[in-house]
Amino acid sequence: MTFNPPANRRVLVSADVGGTFTDCLVQWVDGNQVARVGCLKVLSSGIIRCRVVAVDFQRRLRIEIPRELVRECVGGQLPDDFFRSAELSRLTEGTRKPLGVIRAYDPEQSLVTFDPIERRGESNGDIAIDSVVEIDCGLESPVLATRLLLGIPLEQPLPEVSVRLGTTRGTNALLTRTGARTALVVTKGFGDVLEIGEQDRPELFDLSIRKPVPLAEQVVEVDARMDHRGNELASIDAVAVRGELGRLRATGIQTLAICLMHAHVNPSHELQLEQIARQIGYSNISRSSEVAPLIKLVSRAETTTLDAYLNPILAEYVRRVRRQFGGRRCDLRMMTSGGNLVAADAFRGRDSVLSGPAGGVVGLQRVAQQRNVSLAIGLDMGGTSTDVSRFDGRVTRRYESRIGGIRVMTPMIDIHTVAAGGGSICDYRSGRLVVGPESAGAMPGPACYGRGGPLSVTDVNLLLGRLPAERFPLPLDRNAAVGRLQHVASKMPDPPDQNESLAEGFLDIAVTHMAEAVRAITTARGIDVRDHTLVGFGGAAAQHVCRIADALGIGRILDHPRASVLSAVGIGVAPTGVIQTCGVYKPLDRLDQATIDQVIQDLRSEVFGSLCEQTDQAESAEYRFEFDCRYVGTDAAISVDAVPLEQVGDVFHQEHQRRFGYRRDDQPIELVSVRCEATEGGDQREQGLLSLRLPTQRPNQTSVVRVWHRGGWHEFTSIERDSLGEGSEVPGGSLVISDQSTLVVEPNWSGKVFPGGTIELQPRSDGKATLGPEATVADSSAGDAVLLEVVARRLQSIADSMGEVLRRTAVSVNIKERLDFSCAVFRRDGALIANAPHVPVHLGAMGKTVRHLIQTYPQMSDGDCYVSNDPYAGGSHLPDITVVTPVFCQPEGRRQDQPDLFVASRAHHAEIGGKTPGSMPPLAHSLAEEGVLIRDFALVKDGQSHEEEIRNLLSHARYPSRAVQENLADLRAQIAAGREGARSLRAMADQLTLPVIVAMIDRLMQVAAESVSRWIKTLPHQRLSFEDRLDDGTKIQVALWRQDDGLVIDFAGTDGVHPQGFNATPSIVTSAVLYVMRCFCDSNLPLCDGAMQPIDLRIPSGLLSPAGNDDPSRCPAVVAGNVETSQRVVDVLLGALGASTGGERPGWRAVAASQGTMNNVLVGDETFGYYETIGGGAGATALGPGATAVHTHMTNTRITDPEVVETRLPMRVIQFAVRRGSGGAGKHPGGDGIVREFQFLRPLTVSLITGRRTTRPYGAAGGQPGRAGRNLWIRADGQPTEVGFATTFQADAGDRLRVETPGGGGWGAPEK
Repeated sequence: MTFNPPANRRVLVSADVGGTFTDCLVQWVDGNQVARVGCLKVLSSGIIRCRVVAVDFQRRLRIEIPRELVRECVGGQLPDDFFRSAELSRLTEGTRKPLGVIRAYDPEQSLVTFDPIERRGESNGDIAIDSVVEIDCGLESPVLATRLLLGIPLEQPLPEVSVRLGTTRGTNALLTRTGARTALVVTKGFGDVLEIGEQDRPELFDLSIRKPVPLAEQVVEVDARMDHRGNELASIDAVAVRGELGRLRATGIQTLAICLMHAHVNPSHELQLEQIARQIGYSNISRSSEVAPLIKLVSRAETTTLDAYLNPILAEYVRRVRRQFGGRRCDLRMMTSGGNLVAADAFRGRDSVLSGPAGGVVGLQRVAQQRNVSLAIGLDMGGTSTDVSRFDGRVTRRYESRIGGIRVMTPMIDIHTVAAGGGSICDYRSGRLVVGPESAGAMPGPACYGRGGPLSVTDVNLLLGRLPAERFPLPLDRNAAVGRLQHVASKMPDPPDQNESLAEGFLDIAVTHMAEAVRAITTARGIDVRDHTLVGFGGAAAQHVCRIADALGIGRILDHPRASVLSAVGIGVAPTGVIQTCGVYKPLDRLDQATIDQVIQDLRSEVFGSLCEQTDQAESAEYRFEFDCRYVGTDAAISVDAVPLEQVGDVFHQEHQRRFGYRRDDQPIELVSVRCEATEGGDQREQGLLSLRLPTQRPNQTSVVRVWHRGGWHEFTSIERDSLGEGSEVPGGSLVISDQSTLVVEPNWSGKVFPGGTIELQPRSDGKATLGPEATVADSSAGDAVLLEVVARRLQSIADSMGEVLRRTAVSVNIKERLDFSCAVFRRDGALIANAPHVPVHLGAMGKTVRHLIQTYPQMSDGDCYVSNDPYAGGSHLPDITVVTPVFCQPEGRRQDQPDLFVASRAHHAEIGGKTPGSMPPLAHSLAEEGVLIRDFALVKDGQSHEEEIRNLLSHARYPSRAVQENLADLRAQIAAGREGARSLRAMADQLTLPVIVAMIDRLMQVAAESVSRWIKTLPHQRLSFEDRLDDGTKIQVALWRQDDGLVIDFAGTDGVHPQGFNATPSIVTSAVLYVMRCFCDSNLPLCDGAMQPIDLRIPSGLLSPAGNDDPSRCPAVVAGNVETSQRVVDVLLGALGASTGGERPGWRAVAASQGTMNNVLVGDETFGYYETIGGGAGATALGPGATAVHTHMTNTRITDPEVVETRLPMRVIQFAVRRGSGGAGKHPGGDGIVREFQFLRPLTVSLITGRRTTRPYGAAGGQPGRAGRNLWIRADGQPTEVGFATTFQADAGDRLRVETPGGGGWGAPEK
């Protein structure tokens, strides 16, 4: 057959290699001098899957190649012998079985002839018609796609090509931990920095904690040190280093990551180490002062190790792709996470992890600009997740992210990801319908892929008629999807009459997940989402955009003709660019313009040099400079455009006001860093990728199809997208179909085609309402089950959004960075219905405070705001301040006297007065000594603010707060969080109606109670009991027994009131009980008061329920009850549950004790106060060993980075390491604790509140206990003194504090 091969011009290729599919665009001029653009989607595995049409004989098959793969070819066929030399396999029950090597391919008959692989006892005669075979061409997917589009057989060379490529290769290697063998070189005392991280655990309620595996398999500690100003404290021993690095190389280490303390200030030690390593023979070296020259040892070490870990993998991938494209005939550039292209040789691991998604956001930017849209939301829906981004005139970036559990300090496009994609698994579990977060992935994939996969969102769309199977790039098995849907329906106690109703319910739940992801980057940040245009892209977005827009109240949608491959479009039109950052870390008043100008000049020179290595257009590059600024003493920086020094303060204050709603004009500003970005313009491919030539005067190609919509089958119009011309109308109730995607236009939307092929959709103006899933799912017989999930997800999202508002607007490091706060939504009676706890000790604890305030203030008004930190009225300890906001959802004329709902936040204020700095005096004997008590205070009442009164209270108490301004600022942030929650609940009620919300809340409570009841039935009928002790011998005892369908938890036998601050309030005990319930019950147990309905909690007066008094000086102290006693309450509960031998799977209930303490350290003087908690070892379980160096149970706060400590405080961190051998022995050993050692550089007051110093964390099922912790005060002369578990002492300059935290207990008898 005849082909029009490319003319003698360079072919332009743009491709995005995703996890499942690769999107590829190819631009070329054919032999007739016609400019062409081909678009193709292939599997990223490089496999072509075909259906067998006929079997001629054993060595010849007639196959059906998917239409999309050949549509661009002349005559719709590939050339003769295109597949010669490819491997052919049979797909049987998801397993590939090789058949042979293809010898010939006849496109006219679609006939494949192959040389079979001879296998004893096997034949190919059982290949049946309609079975599936796979063709493996041995090519990377973008190379295969290019050959398919150009029609160039495997054995013929490609023409000269210019390739722009984004890839998930680095991300996949990171997630699967298949990078290069890497070692970390780090400062002595910090060899475990990757293992410890920030000490927080990824899942709050997973008793078998799984921390991310460090990327470096070996570590070398170098005894050399700089201080925070870059002055050398100890020099490098070159001989010792040379020996250690040589030993590493002999073990097979391929690549080195070098990260030393304060190398961002002075890189000389790192440069010296790099020189030694290269002399030894290392070629792959990543140096932190070059990779990420910014403060924070932990983040910089992880970023540098990531870079080293991925560089060899990416280099090999780049070499392979370039070779398959033609070697020197290929100009290859790679997409970075920051949205720019770089030369292939400059592509680094640090820049690779969002390579593909970044292309989609660049595409979003160009599509928005093309249609003159100033505000847009991008929704990139792929196979496993959906990426949400925002365009507001420019693409926004983040400069510190967490990917695959690794902190990355390099520029990345700002993308929010939610686990809702085409492969998200749909199921019925524990009385609830669920969509995700688990995904079917690429293998086995959705059920309709025919490889035994589960029901997924893709299956749901197929069964509802929203996905035309004949246009999918691989054969789909509808019967498999039907079978999986029926299986899920069979698990429901009351399945719907029609399975399609259940399928549509799953669709609405998925839509809700995606809509909430959009709210997370808009409304939670103070941005009105309704002002935006929604731009969907990715393979699956177009099927969902109308319903998502309905849920969000968005009134405009753009669907680009290449929306399904928009990431490839963005990669193709992105500029080549370089971004470099230089740390400054000085207050503005200590800088002058000359210094700033020099930094900018040096950065410009460095960036220009890098750009010259990648492009010949560096001379015409555009340069953009930014300043990262923050208030002195805070952590989070804001990027502003570079302006003259005298204007920086005003610009920063204005931007801070815009983002967070307040400014601190009296607070000094620090210039953290200067950033330079240089970009050169795109090439000739841009116009061909962004716009299509549209047909003129050509009738639309339409047909009628059946689509299930809102409870029944309806006739929709199916329109071929290629037949739409400029100005064509797109009616509501239609499917616009192309080979890459299907746009579902819901009946209440309609659209029009604009120049270039973009379809703009808007709600119909014929009076048909715009409806979200909350307002319409009740139409189906599966409505209640679906509506429950929609409402539950919205309520949870509202609590999460409140937390984001609080984090953004707070001032204190404790709230803004350590995330020591929680937010929640409550029913009108004060019952908890949704909780977003960052710290489990806050879990379920605020309800008592809400109920107390309801009793205290029987008449509340819209806009009121109430404050309490009273431990005897539902509080925990004085630093935890709760702010409660009543919510009135009804219109004012119909409003009742009582609020319809409540929202509240509880945040730890690092300073609230008391006898010692940090407001946690270890030796306090009464509540009055612990700080300022705020009882039932109406901060805003009937429209009047009483801030001045609370200021006086904070300032003039017996032990006043040392940070009144910070207290007030954080209270304002809590007020803002409450207002956001109230606004969101009112909007939800407007959309859904309050009676429906209340009904679903009641059902949510019931589901939670049923979930706990199911778990209770697995317990034995015997009485379970356990006791443990605080470090001073105070006993905590509990007994549990089943009573009817419930569980009695009785703390009788616990000791009386503690003379110091270890008393815990009932709210703390309730939090501990709810935490344990959540750990053992179903993973989707709602965090609401319903979980406590089957529990009869009995707390005798005494240690766990001390009596209050109107006089704070007569109230027992409670400061340590929240942080220490709470941990022991969890220990006794777990001990009782693990002590039984009856019931279902008793061994699985046995959990060894974790460290059992928060290791509270408070340091300060009259000028500052510093507070941190230190992690330790987790207890082992039947599932595996305990995690090492992590916070457990009732806390999960992060720890301050060593470099930040030394930069801000008169302290030096000597060691931050794992306490090896401290975990208890066992079949599964307990996790090891932490060693944290400080040196004080001036006299300071040190307070400790710790536990497990005189007792040891117990083992389980025969496992051994973990080691007890130790607190050592080491004098300047080197003499150590072991200090008590709760104490205060005055340290002199040169003294050190060494905290050795406990290890976790082991599980199972140790193997001999």
